[in-house]
Parts: sequence; structure tokens; C-alpha cells
Amino acid sequence: MTDWKRLEGIIAPELLVDYTTIGKGKWEAMSASDFMKMVTDSEFLGDPCVKTQHLLGATRWEKVSDDYVIGHHQLRAGHQVYTTPELKEIKLKGHSHATNEHYYKKVNGVWKFAGLKPLVRWNEGDGPNNFYRVFKGSYKD
Repeated sequence: MTDWKRLEGIIAPELLVDYTTIGKGKWEAMSASDFMKMVTDSEFLGDPCVKTQHLLGATRWEKVSDDYVIGHHQLRAGHQVYTTPELKEIKLKGHSHATNEHYYKKVNGVWKFAGLKPLVRWNEGDGPNNFYRVFKGSYKD
């Protein structure tokens, strides 16, 4: 189950969000409230019929300053779309293999998640299971 309150509690007041490799935009300074609105939207990760699992692989850390760090993470993200919110029948599957830059800032002495930039290496899912159909809400047609 997605814990939106937990996410809201760990994000920085402003985030760098670069979703250009997944067909969305780039925001240099997105407010925390706008980020939460975007990710919880029913056309994105807030869709009750969409379930995801993100597995981290190799990780490397880059210290930019005493209060800013970039995490370079290998990632495999599985996505399934169900026919109804009861999650009984799978309609579509799509999976992505990527590297992600995750940004972390120290805010009032506490480390916060300050953004992300995925770089998709390849996707799995052809035909009706095309990854882009899963992730952009176009499965509703």
C-alpha cells in the first residue's frame, strides 16, 4: 500500500524533478505540495488500478556539499494495471530498467528527499503491454 503521508513527511520544501525520459516535464524548483499533487494524481501514481514495485540495485553517492548529496541508483520498476481497484484481474504490465539520480538536502538538520531524475535504459512490454501505455494513463481508452 502506498503511504502518501510518509512520503509527504520526507520530502524537501522544493524538489528538482526531471521526468523527461518518461514523457513528462522538468521542474527545477517544484514545491512539495505540487509534487504531492502530481504523484498522487489519478492519471499518475495515484490511480488505484496501478501498482508499482521499485527495486534498487547498485548505488553510488556523490557529496556535493555538507547539506546536498546525489544518490546514483540502479533501478527496476515493475508496473501493473488492473481492470478495477479490487486488483483481481491484470489488464496491462510494463517494466522499466533505469538509473536514477535522487537528490537529498539537509533541511533544518534533517535529510530530506529533494528530487529525482530517472534515465530509462530500456522498457519491457510490447503491444498492449507497452510500458508507455501503463504509465501515461492511456490504458483507459
